Amino acid sequence: MQDSARPTTDDDAFAQFRRLLDVLPAGACLCAADGRVTHYTEQAVALWGHRPALGEAGPRWCGALRLFHEDGRPMPHEASPIARALVDGRAHHGRRLQLERPDGSRRVALSYASPLFDDGGAVIGGVNLLVDVTDQHRSAQAERERLRLQGEQLVALACDIRAGLTPLRRSTREVDPALDERLRHITRLVDRVLNLEVDAD
Repeated sequence: MQDSARPTTDDDAFAQFRRLLDVLPAGACLCAADGRVTHYTEQAVALWGHRPALGEAGPRWCGALRLFHEDGRPMPHEASPIARALVDGRAHHGRRLQLERPDGSRRVALSYASPLFDDGGAVIGGVNLLVDVTDQHRSAQAERERLRLQGEQLVALACDIRAGLTPLRRSTREVDPALDERLRHITRLVDRVLNLEVDAD
């Protein structure tokens, strides 16, 4: 019996690839070799905060309104991981980006950008997976801020203690040398907290 199934074409393969991207629990977009976005998923829409039109007038490299480095510096779209992957033909994985939405809010995502090749090895496009890590990023920021405030409070307390020790030592230096030595030791401990190298005299 003759097999009536038709051969799988490149268009069929890309259609299957797009369907696979659509079910991933991460934002994803496909780009042509010139960076033009040709497909994106609902998870990407959730990250970008809007649904950009496709076609010649559509976005290139990413649908986010603006991109920023992790530290908040602006990142031109043409310098994004997917743009670099299309230029150099190498994967750029694990870059943390800030994506600005039309309402001005930002999401933080890990970008996994990979080039796609034809049978001859030429770059014909790329795929970018965007994993939303906004909640983890905000938690880490909150923890850093908590530790910063805790450190400031500790330094302020140590300064107050040291300020109180100075007149106390002056009054006990001649009267009770043993007590003065204990106060010198406490002063040195406070200086270690302050990370100061000062003479305890």
